[in-house]
Amino acid sequence: MNLQEAVDKVGELCKNTIDAFISNLERIPDFEDERVNREVKLYVQGLQDWIVGSLHWSFETERYFGKDGQKVKETRIVNLLPKRAEED
Repeated sequence: MNLQEAVDKVGELCKNTIDAFISNLERIPDFEDERVNREVKLYVQGLQDWIVGSLHWSFETERYFGKDGQKVKETRIVNLLPKRAEED
């Protein structure tokens, strides 16, 4: 697959993972023990916060998009570096 197809595939995989997470929220059983229910709810909220926090962090730091994080977040366009020559 070419570069655009690979990027599209990664986007699709990310979307599918988030959709599955949301769908699975509805499958969490209700336990008879309220303490267990609270702990499960707190754990799941922690997972959600981690996912969202990681996304925000990736745009706010310079690690992935340099100084263009906010622009990438708004436009969803990433300017890639030129392809490097393969090493022998």
